[in-house]
Amino acid sequence: MRRIRTASVSALVVAAALAATAVLAGPASAASPTAVSAADAAGIKPPIVKKYIRFGATRKAQTAKYNKKRYHQNTWVLSNPHAIVLHHTAGADWQSAWNTFDGNSGYLGEKPGVSAQFIIHKDGTIYQCMPLTYRGRHCVGMNWTSFGIEFVQEMRSGKDGHWMDRQILDRDKQIRAGLRLVRYLQARFHIKTKDVVGHATANGSRFFRDFTGQKNAAGDWFSAEVKAFRARL
Repeated sequence: MRRIRTASVSALVVAAALAATAVLAGPASAASPTAVSAADAAGIKPPIVKKYIRFGATRKAQTAKYNKKRYHQNTWVLSNPHAIVLHHTAGADWQSAWNTFDGNSGYLGEKPGVSAQFIIHKDGTIYQCMPLTYRGRHCVGMNWTSFGIEFVQEMRSGKDGHWMDRQILDRDKQIRAGLRLVRYLQARFHIKTKDVVGHATANGSRFFRDFTGQKNAAGDWFSAEVKAFRARL
């Protein structure tokens, strides 16, 4: 996701793509999923390195305030998630994205700072940035009910978001890890494949909701690349 940026150039580009501008879309209810046992979900869980960002009382309060404003839900807790949002970092390593998440710098004049539940490095290492019961701030309209997954991929002059996401799709270890992680989250939380969306396609999700009228204006994971990802699940 071309968005978050603090001190590093990588962080400033990630912030730019997170910026969303303009109108409201309404939510819809999820269809009843097929039950999957906890044992079945655990059996497909990929290796995950837990490296949690700081998420203390202050950040929880900021997150609850943000969610009250945008979703009319005064909470920092993520419960019964319905979707997964794919992003790319616009930086060349996982650490710069993690540092941005951990720094909790204000974004678009408000806190909390941006964050996602997972970062997947090019070598296939999956880093979990927070407990799965915590809401991140990774995608306008979707934070209330989704997990965010950041794939490490740097920008290149003259190349667009389609090119960046195709690099991820063609990078064997990274994409295998991403597919394993998504399959695990789908099984554990009964998330349908049609609800695996890209940052650039999130406005069209049946779960999109933002009572401030804001929408995503993102350049990561457009429809063609999301379809290619879904086809491999």
